[in-house]
Amino acid sequence: RRGAVGGPAVAQPGGGSSPARMELTLGRQDILQVSTLNRGCMRLLPKSTKRGHGRQNVVVGDDTGSLLVFGVSAKKSNDIETVFKTPAAAKSAISRVVLAGEPGGDADRIFYSSGTLIRGSTRKGKEFLRFSTNVTEPIRSLAVEGESIHTGGEFVYNEYISCKEAGFHMSNDKINEVVTAALSGAAKPDAILACQDRCLRVLSGGKLLFEVPVDGPATAVERYHPNPAVSAAAGGQSGGRVIYGTEAGCVGEVHSEGGVLSLGWQINPALEGRRAKSAGVSCLHSEDITKDGVADVMVGREDGLVEVWSFDVGDTPKLAFERNLHESVTCIGCGAVSNSNFDEVVVSTYSGQIVAFSSEPGGVEVGAEVPAEGRKEASGKRVARLLAELDSLSAQVDKERSARRGGTAGRAATVAGTSDLKLRDKWTLCADEACYKLSLELAVPLEGVLLQCDVPVEMVETEAAGAIASLSPTPDGRPGLLVSFRCHEVTNRIELRMRTSEGRYGQLQAFVWPRISPKTCAVASYAIKPLSLHTRLAAPPPELPALSMLRIAGGFTVEQMHSWVAACLPEVPARLTGDTGSVAFRNTFLATLLLCDYAKGEATFRSDSLTALSIVKEVVSKEATARKVHIQINVDARQETVPELLRKIDPLMQYQLSLNHKAKLIDSLNEVQMQDNDASFLAPEYRDILQQQELIRRELREQPGRLQFLHGVVTDLYVDQNKFKGNSVAAKLPQLQHLLNNYSLDALLQFFDASR
Repeated sequence: RRGAVGGPAVAQPGGGSSPARMELTLGRQDILQVSTLNRGCMRLLPKSTKRGHGRQNVVVGDDTGSLLVFGVSAKKSNDIETVFKTPAAAKSAISRVVLAGEPGGDADRIFYSSGTLIRGSTRKGKEFLRFSTNVTEPIRSLAVEGESIHTGGEFVYNEYISCKEAGFHMSNDKINEVVTAALSGAAKPDAILACQDRCLRVLSGGKLLFEVPVDGPATAVERYHPNPAVSAAAGGQSGGRVIYGTEAGCVGEVHSEGGVLSLGWQINPALEGRRAKSAGVSCLHSEDITKDGVADVMVGREDGLVEVWSFDVGDTPKLAFERNLHESVTCIGCGAVSNSNFDEVVVSTYSGQIVAFSSEPGGVEVGAEVPAEGRKEASGKRVARLLAELDSLSAQVDKERSARRGGTAGRAATVAGTSDLKLRDKWTLCADEACYKLSLELAVPLEGVLLQCDVPVEMVETEAAGAIASLSPTPDGRPGLLVSFRCHEVTNRIELRMRTSEGRYGQLQAFVWPRISPKTCAVASYAIKPLSLHTRLAAPPPELPALSMLRIAGGFTVEQMHSWVAACLPEVPARLTGDTGSVAFRNTFLATLLLCDYAKGEATFRSDSLTALSIVKEVVSKEATARKVHIQINVDARQETVPELLRKIDPLMQYQLSLNHKAKLIDSLNEVQMQDNDASFLAPEYRDILQQQELIRRELREQPGRLQFLHGVVTDLYVDQNKFKGNSVAAKLPQLQHLLNNYSLDALLQFFDASR
């Protein structure tokens, strides 16, 4: 809570989670296919007292602007029954769907947003609200509590009471999610914002009450109560708890005690040996599906992974169920959709699939005495209905194909077409692996991807790509990247990993084309920034090493300097609130620090890497010259930071040299083993190489240029060390390369010391 110094309270970290696992068996059922769905556009209505079978209806708002409410029939072999469907609205995709109701009653009223318009409908389809907010940004997040409507645009949060504005807040960075929960202890629920700048913000009436720093950009937040019975008695309130998810794949709890927010348990895939399953969290839900009296946590991820975490023993979550749908999960819920006797985990995907995971995959009600012949007849009818639907779809496809061919008569056989092809993409830095992850997804199967970059980029091989890569030389032999991927499996999504080199900056372009005719292509561009391998920290570490300093003064405004810092580093908030800026970064590869503090007319950059300061100096000088802003630059280069950085690099260099040496021995050792049919006489280190040969080869495949990358880091450090002194060292670079090829830390330290 805001105190005497005017700053928000900061949460204190709590405990971690355990890698132990319990099993939950759930079978998959594909319920329905609709148009493309945005995040948070599927909800489960509460059970209706008028429906005798006790199944819940599903609300879906798609990209065509149509709202659909449907249920699964209990009388007609699980046929889909449409309750109502609104007409499609061109260029008015539904961005969010939420449920709300009267205080103490069921949340059976449907609220949905498209553009800047909010509409409300009953569960039968009668519209009771049409409210134009007249905000400048399209609504991306929505929460409704009683008479209060909370909206989140890209940066702007608004609260409306009885359709009149009652609160406003401008966020430092993008707002990814908005939810309401009672965290401050007040009678009125607060609004919780999940923001891109690694913060959860708690507001009341637009006033900032708390800021909770989390481990990564916050992408999802949901109210949470460990005891569902207590939550139901409180009208669905969370009792002072929320759960959140981050872009780094972490899931955690925030709880309120005595007006102070604290972090509780946390699920960190990297710490639990699930690094390969650490995609960003797209949606969360909590419900007691295991029926043990404690709410389980359900997680939907960007890569299609659906997880259920249970609290069977203790206060730390354990993985109970996981299944991969191989496309982004946009919403997750729990209820009785196709079977009134069993709860199901119901998820929606980006392409519009509605899928349920149930403990009764056949869909037969428990307790119902259905003879074997009846079950066989019901299954036969369902198969016949599906075949008829396939025939109908095939006829529509043939009709459209004929129409397109007729429209291109007399022209070339291969014609590119135009299509409303919506590309869902994400370009994120994986701090644990010091590389970038590019995910590309369409609503239809992919055929191929072409990547083009004007700066050197190293592709990191990944087994999950499901594509055949073809690397081509760049035009005129210029440095850069030109690589294509052809998908040999039917997939809507591809994920690629690559490592950039700091100091080389430019643009990466992705060309994506689907497996449809006529051919069409989606293009996206991504900025590779000069200090691209730096990740943002919530705050500088308490103990700082020796740091060199770069001071810049001149006639620039704080907004100009903020834009120059943003041009240099990733994860810099798009907007600056206040008269000063202060951000801290860590190099994900070398673990060096970069601290930036700036105000009008002055800026200070501190780092234990002279290379980082040299890159900042170069970028800021270039930006200031382009804008004709006069600046003065002073550098305090502490030479003791150079040997410390070389000692940090040494373990990485030694490991890579050892890996290369082991790889060279593998073929010879295998030949010896084949000749003697025995390897027990070999030295233990050689036996270890034989046992781990697949791991060694895989590491080299995934990072073929790691040794050259390290050589480049050392070379840049040597050049930058002398650049600050005004020395030219081009003639000494061959000698440095010789030392790196015959690596010795002592010899390298002596070489650097000779140039001081």
